[in-house]
Amino acid sequence: MKRILINLVKIIVSLGLIGYILLVQVDLAQLWTLFRSLRLAPLVLGFLLMIGGVFLRAFRWQVLLNSLNIRISLWELSHYYFVGSFFNMFLPTGFGGDAVKMGKLAQATGQVPESIGTTLVERATGLWVLFVLALLALPFSLKLLPLGWVPWILLITLLGVVGGWVLMATPFLPWLGNKIRLPGQASLERFYRSVSRLGWTALGKACLISLVFDLILIWMIGLLGASLNLNLPVGSLFLFTPLISFSLTLPVSIGGLGVREQTFILLFQSVGVTAAAATVMSLLYYLLTTVLPGLIGGGWYILQNARSARISGEAPVARIDEGS
Repeated sequence: MKRILINLVKIIVSLGLIGYILLVQVDLAQLWTLFRSLRLAPLVLGFLLMIGGVFLRAFRWQVLLNSLNIRISLWELSHYYFVGSFFNMFLPTGFGGDAVKMGKLAQATGQVPESIGTTLVERATGLWVLFVLALLALPFSLKLLPLGWVPWILLITLLGVVGGWVLMATPFLPWLGNKIRLPGQASLERFYRSVSRLGWTALGKACLISLVFDLILIWMIGLLGASLNLNLPVGSLFLFTPLISFSLTLPVSIGGLGVREQTFILLFQSVGVTAAAATVMSLLYYLLTTVLPGLIGGGWYILQNARSARISGEAPVARIDEGS
C-alpha cells in the first residue's frame, strides 16, 4: 500500500510539472512550430551516438566484472542495458532500469552482491566524471551564467566530486554509519565493499571509459540544440549535462518526466534558450537516451523470451535406429 501511494505521488508530480509547462511556461503553437522545423540530421547522429554509448557503457560494466573474475559477454551486457532502458520508461527516476539490470546479471551469474555492487559503481563512475568535467569547465564559463548561479553550481559540482570520491575511495561513510546509524547503512557498506574489491586499476579504466561516454553525451545535447538551429555555448554543455543527469536520480517522478523538462528550462534559459525550445530539447533527450534504446530493448526482450519459451516447449525427439 505504501509503495502504491508513493508511486501515485510521483505520477501526480510528473503530471503537475508537465501541466505547468504546457499551460504556463510555453506557447503550444510555438512548441508545435519548433517540432515541425526540426533538423533531422543532428538527431540521427545523436541517436547513433547514444546506441554506441550503450555498448560503451556495457564495456565499462564488463571491465568492472572482469576485475572480479566474472566473465560475461559484451553482447549479453549490452542486452541488459537495452532492456534496462525499456524499463526506465516506466520505473521511478531515470535509473529505475538499473534494478532490472542487477536482477538479470544476478540470474545469469548467481552472484547477487557483485551484480548489485558493479551496477552501482558503473553508474557512479559515469556521474562522478561528469561532475569533474563540470568543475573544470566552470572557471571558463562564468560569463555564461547569471552571477547568482555561480556559487550554487560550484557547490553542487564540488559536492558531486568530493562526495563521489569519499563514497568510492574512502571508508568514511560506512565508518560514520557505524557511529550514528545512517539511513541505508547496509547499502553504503555493500557499495564500499564492492568498490574495495574492484581495485584501482579497474576503477581507473571505468573512469576513462566514462570520460569518453560523458563527452559523447555532452556532444549529443549539443546536437539537440543544433536540431533547433541553436548554437549553444560549449561551456554550458559541460556545466549543465551533469546537473541534468543528477536531476534524473531524484526519486520524485516517473521516469524523470517533468523533472527533466523543468531542469532543461531552468538551465538553458540562462543562456538565452526559450522555454519552448528547452522543452523540445528535453523531450528529444528523453527520446534519444531512453525511448528509442528502450524500444530496441523491449523488442529484444520479447524476442529472447519468445525464443526461450519455444526452446523449452520443444518436446525431445526420440530416435529410432533402423534394424534394431
